[in-house]
Order: sequence, then structure tokens, then C-alpha cells
Amino acid sequence: WAAGQSVDSPLEPYNSADRATIERHVAQAQSAGIDAFVQAWYGPQESNNQTETNFRALLDVAAARGFTAAVDLEVTGPFFADAGSVTNALATLLAKHAQHPAYLRYQGKPVIFFWRQQRFSVDEWTAIRNQVDPNRASLWIAEGTDLAYQAVFDGHHLYSIAWADSPADQLARWANQVRGYAADNQVERLWVATAMPGYDDTRLARTNTFSVARANGDYYRQSWQGAVASQPDMIIITSFNEWPEGTHLEPSQNYGNQYLELTRQLVTELRGAPPAAPAP
Repeated sequence: WAAGQSVDSPLEPYNSADRATIERHVAQAQSAGIDAFVQAWYGPQESNNQTETNFRALLDVAAARGFTAAVDLEVTGPFFADAGSVTNALATLLAKHAQHPAYLRYQGKPVIFFWRQQRFSVDEWTAIRNQVDPNRASLWIAEGTDLAYQAVFDGHHLYSIAWADSPADQLARWANQVRGYAADNQVERLWVATAMPGYDDTRLARTNTFSVARANGDYYRQSWQGAVASQPDMIIITSFNEWPEGTHLEPSQNYGNQYLELTRQLVTELRGAPPAAPAP
């Protein structure tokens, strides 16, 4: 927290491996009407990999509270040396975590999100999937701007929409492209629309850093409304607590509870009823 990489910080510093922190995060998300966390995952290796140990804890906390969780498999993660290591990770995920009662399912199937699947070709992914999920018993959601991967994946999302001058227009465009691909190829594909409260990675050592102002919640409202208007199968919010990119909803020094409360309002408008109180 003292690295200076974020333009904001939580109300109190915390260790994300602390179970009480995970319980608090789940309760906060539930209070806002969020159904699930999608957590970055570097595979099943335990040594030096808290994405694995934290995810196991998250599943157990979610099960106790009536919440769900899924992984966002980071294909360029530090423990994925090659396609074989990704294959082994997916096999473990499907055999273990995806069988947990709190793992996120859609239409009865466990959902796996992917980041940087472009590392491997469509043919390589076809070989991986034929090995670990030959019956297509899970749902794989690709990311990025190349719909060629829909030949082997089950749906598409954009991790970030902050680059767009008009998020609503881009969400509508991508929704139409995903549905067009499905119609042209006579397959079913899921469209997962992205809402964001803002963006600011200007403290990171990146080229082309930029920021998108939150405008006191107006940017979030507009991206949410654009996501809803695109008639998605799911809405995903980027993010709950990606602090270095300034997309967090989690209560913070700069915004307090504003964005959790705004999420609750938006979910209430969408569903016609406020979210239920979190389980004790």
C-alpha cells in the first residue's frame, strides 16, 4: 500500500490473504447486489501463489454466505511456462474448484474467464479444450478484440471499456459482433458486458498511461446503462479492487462507500428490488 502505485487507497490497509478481509469483501459485494467475484488466478501451484490459496478461502467464505466465485485465468501468469502448464491448470480447476458448491455457474455450467488467451492460437486452444473439456461441460469466456477465439470459446467480454470515447456505443457494437458470430456459425455464444466506475493507471510504470474521470458517478452510470442496453447474458464490473488501475468499487479514502452504494442503486433499478441483506 505504500508503493505509490495507486491514486487512491482503502479506508484501512489490509492483507488480501486474511480470511476476515475476504469475508468483509464478500459482505460488501453482496450488500451492493453483486452475485460473484471473478478473481485473477495463476494456476494451482501453492508456493508463492496466493491467487490459489486465496481462491480456496474465497470459495469457502462464499459457500457460507450464499455467494459465488469464478477464476479469471491469467494465461500470461508467472507459473504458466507453456501450453502444457495451462492445460494442467485447467484440468485441476475443472476437477477441483469448479466442483465446489460456491463456484459460479451459468445455466448449470461452471464459468471460466480468460485473460490474454491470445498467447495461444485458436488451434492450440482447440487442442487444450479437447483434452480438458471434450464434452464442453464448462463455459469459457474470452477477452480482447479478436472474435476468432469464439471458434473454441463460449462467449466474450472486454476487461476494460475505458479506452472508448463512448462505452455505450462500443458495448452495443461488440454485443452485435458476438451475436453476429453466433448467428453466422449457428452456435450459441454469451455476451458479457462491462461496466466501470472510471480508470486511472497514471502512477504505474507503463507507456501510454491515461485516466478517465469518475465524474461523481456519472461515468459509472453511463457505462452501466450501456452494458444493460446491450442486452447481455451477464454484466461484469471492472473492478471490485483493482487499485493500481483506479477502477475499484471497494470503499476508499477518496470516495468512501459511494461506489458500493451506487452499485446497489443500479442493481435495484435493474432488478426492481433492492439486494437482500448479506448472510450473517
